[in-house]
Amino acid sequence: METVWPRRLALIAVLLAVIVITKGGFTRITDSGLGCPDWPGCFGEMVMPTDTERLAYLQTRYPEIQVAAHKGWIEMIHRYLATFLGVIIISLAYFGIRYRHLPHYPSKTSVLLLGLVMLQGAFGMWTVTLKLLPIVVTVHLLGGLLILSTLMYLRARLRQASTGVGVGSPAKRWVMGGIVVLFLQMALGGWVSTNYAGWACPSLSTCAAGVDVPYDFQEGFTIVTEVGPNYEGGQLHLEARAAIQMTHRAGAFVVLTYWVVLLIWLARRNPGVQRRCQVMAGLLAGQVVLGYANVIYAVPDALAFGHHVLAVLLVIAAWQFVFDTDEQGELLHGSLERPQPA
Repeated sequence: METVWPRRLALIAVLLAVIVITKGGFTRITDSGLGCPDWPGCFGEMVMPTDTERLAYLQTRYPEIQVAAHKGWIEMIHRYLATFLGVIIISLAYFGIRYRHLPHYPSKTSVLLLGLVMLQGAFGMWTVTLKLLPIVVTVHLLGGLLILSTLMYLRARLRQASTGVGVGSPAKRWVMGGIVVLFLQMALGGWVSTNYAGWACPSLSTCAAGVDVPYDFQEGFTIVTEVGPNYEGGQLHLEARAAIQMTHRAGAFVVLTYWVVLLIWLARRNPGVQRRCQVMAGLLAGQVVLGYANVIYAVPDALAFGHHVLAVLLVIAAWQFVFDTDEQGELLHGSLERPQPA
């Protein structure tokens, strides 16, 4: 009974983390990352000003950005949600310390989460104060995914502490390998987004039909960039953005090939995981379709947001192969091991 509230909070935290990550993507896609150019408030206040005269004054004071009430609200709602998530994680850390005497209670994970969310908050601040510096924005995205993954693990461990049911068999290296390639691909996707490279290559099979584009990988993947400029809209040349975009497409092919082979193998080895394999396959197919649709239609906000949401769902679905109940874990374990002869 002592773990009832931590389990409830962990579930709420997982759901809220998904909302925060998707809301962060929406903030990025709608160019609202600098809707409030200061931190933690918005133009010195805790809510976005909406008075017309006030907005006109702020535009003269901040000529380097577009001052718009709706962009400020998008940014501030993201901050409010992230703050609420932080409060829940603080509560989980409190329970972790309080119940550290209980056997199998994930106290260290609870406290680790607190450290992660504090670091994530710092990157959220730097995202604004460093004017959307690409490496900071990309790490901020990966930090959100890491927090979500850790929350899923914490919830599974809390269930184990409460019921005695395990979190599943140890993940095999190829399942974890699939999660790693997903994270790398999302890092590439974040790099595409923060450098505004999504529209750089309008053709499907090549960058631009009938045009020889000289890709500049050196400029495109220079991680350490100048601090000071406003990176909204991007600072790279077209050749650098094209290199980023085409690398992201190549990464998508690697992810798709890896997971398709893995899912077919898992489903054939054990019918018990076929449903989960079908869900993962459906998400992969939808992500490929949205990726190509973004190329064809020049990355409209709705399609870009859908692409972002599906990426988050892919990460969740991939971790489900790891964070299972004991019965499902045995199914996965059995699907990866050859049956021994009688």
